[in-house]
Amino acid sequence: MIRELLPIKAANHSPARFTGALGFTRSDLAVVLVAFVVELSAFIPAASGSLSGAMAVAAVVYVASGFIALRWRHRAPLMVFAVLLLHQSLFVVFFTPNYFNFSDLFHVPYMPVMAVLVALAAVASDRPLPYSVPAFVAAVALPVLISSRGTPFDDAWFIFTGVMWMGGAWGFGRFVARNRQRISALQEEQRKAELAVAQERAHIAAELHDIVSHAVTVMMLHAAGGRRVIDSDPQRAAQALEVIESVGTEATQELGRLLRLLKPPGKNSDEEQQTPLPTLGDIHSLIEPVRSGGVQVDVRASGEVGRLDPSVGHAAYRVVQESLTNISKHAGSGTTALIDVRWEPRTLTLNISDDGAGRPENHLEGTSGYGLLGLKERVEVAGGSIEWGPRDRGFFLSAHLPSSP
Repeated sequence: MIRELLPIKAANHSPARFTGALGFTRSDLAVVLVAFVVELSAFIPAASGSLSGAMAVAAVVYVASGFIALRWRHRAPLMVFAVLLLHQSLFVVFFTPNYFNFSDLFHVPYMPVMAVLVALAAVASDRPLPYSVPAFVAAVALPVLISSRGTPFDDAWFIFTGVMWMGGAWGFGRFVARNRQRISALQEEQRKAELAVAQERAHIAAELHDIVSHAVTVMMLHAAGGRRVIDSDPQRAAQALEVIESVGTEATQELGRLLRLLKPPGKNSDEEQQTPLPTLGDIHSLIEPVRSGGVQVDVRASGEVGRLDPSVGHAAYRVVQESLTNISKHAGSGTTALIDVRWEPRTLTLNISDDGAGRPENHLEGTSGYGLLGLKERVEVAGGSIEWGPRDRGFFLSAHLPSSP
């Protein structure tokens, strides 16, 4: 336990955690440090002739204080940008000795600019154009107003330089914003693709469960029955083996169809691979093997037959399949089951029930619990609803699916 805690404690002092605690990433810290170094490289020559001693130290500390605000530039970009514009203006007022000397109208005072550039880039990357464009205009106009000291200012080179510096920072911020949007779009596409893959995997899992569970249950039921009568009634045992062979063959074909769906596109050109999914009209292939296993299955239909979409018809087929599988598995031979098919306007209702009268020795152990939950999802995807539960000694399942008149 101690060995597990020691690395965690040591990690708290790593540079990455230290910078994260300050609100910086390593790249953020690198940007701020580079900007500060560039600022100092411009400040020292500009202030060497006018500032000295304590005033020079105070000016350096004041310039450095502006870079601290950059810590919050992505949390509150507009506020940080406004604070740094004010910080820039106050520097001229406090640390430019001849600023109020109006006789020297052509002297352009030094102003700290790198922190404003970084803050403007953050505004351009984190805020939409209606906010970032005015910020760009303000970043260009304010130095011009300060340098003009309230008089007409026609230093075209100074204005052009300001536009280029601020425009470069603003353009870089917009580039970062567009790049972030592209990354977000790619991540969203990846998330959708992963969700589609997960849904397809769930669909395939449900198909595998329905195919394998039904086939194995019917084969186990007939194998148990054939074993009991192999000596007394070899003919019935042979019939049971025939059913096992038939059901196994059908399950193999179904699994082959399903596995072909997993092949890459372009490799499923065989006509047999285009076999349509079984629908409600194919349930006789489910009923006969169950009947021959000793479960009495009655089918009752009422109402005017409507049209089912292929996906809905397949869901209805799986409802019957799962119900018969559970009846065979949990009740066994001697049980009487009823499949009640009711065609109603725009609705197909399947009521499947059993009396639970099967012999206890025919009960087959083992269930994953996945079948009914997977069936519920399948029915809901088809636009229907399903409910189930015990009834008297047996079990009852009711599914409602959409149909067209």
